[in-house]
Amino acid sequence: LTFLPDGRGLFTERAGRLFLLTGKHERTEIKNLPGDIWQHGQGGLLEAAPHPGYARNGWIYLGYSASGKERDGKAQGMTKVVRGRIRNNRWIDNQILFEAPFSQHRSAGVHFGTRFVFQDGYLYFGIGDRGAQDQAQDPARPNGKIHRIHDDGRIPRDNPYAGQPGACHSIWTLGNRNPQGLVAHPATGEIWESEHGPRGGDEINRIQRGLNYGWPIVSYGMNYNGSPLTDRTEAPGYESPVLQWTPSIAVCGIEFHQGNQFPKWKHNLFAGGLKSEE
Repeated sequence: LTFLPDGRGLFTERAGRLFLLTGKHERTEIKNLPGDIWQHGQGGLLEAAPHPGYARNGWIYLGYSASGKERDGKAQGMTKVVRGRIRNNRWIDNQILFEAPFSQHRSAGVHFGTRFVFQDGYLYFGIGDRGAQDQAQDPARPNGKIHRIHDDGRIPRDNPYAGQPGACHSIWTLGNRNPQGLVAHPATGEIWESEHGPRGGDEINRIQRGLNYGWPIVSYGMNYNGSPLTDRTEAPGYESPVLQWTPSIAVCGIEFHQGNQFPKWKHNLFAGGLKSEE
């Protein structure tokens, strides 16, 4: 759910539908969305956000799980980022900003990540590990990472792996299991992330260039069957969470309070939990 400068709202449905909220109790479906949106498990149409200069350029960004091919009889997919415009309730001017090569797509229906932060002409977004936890430590793979690109899709020259042969050049951080929230502090500009742990070990992280957030080498969680995942909750070279929840709350979206109705909450960080009912 996001809002445009004129007060209208946009919201996504995982099934691959985008709606414009045009008035009280009124919604209009936007047609002609990209044809490769893949509703599969936790995946589908996941994120929509207007460019900070939307009033001037009309760009809206979408993050979704994409699939268009099969391997070994199974559809394969990975998180994808595009931008386009809405005209006459139709999606037009579609541009692909990020997509992984098909060789790196996976059939799993978990951990697609997304969420967007626009800052200083850059776009930050997350991709979960796609159920392949060890790939979160592999700079050649896009999954299990926070990424940073220019808002037109170009790779910034000062990204940690920019120009390195074989690496995914958009990577900003590694070792992120499944980013569910990504926001910038309204005063400091620091980027904060919420991240699903396994059975325990949900995290709030401060995202900084080139850091490794440890998944799956270090974690406060365990495997879903109750067996140990790792014997380390922290280790040299891996960034520890600012906050972690064990047992898990299934942490989801986060947002800094910027309104005036509750002044004592100004710039407090709010987090939702998918199973904690909080």
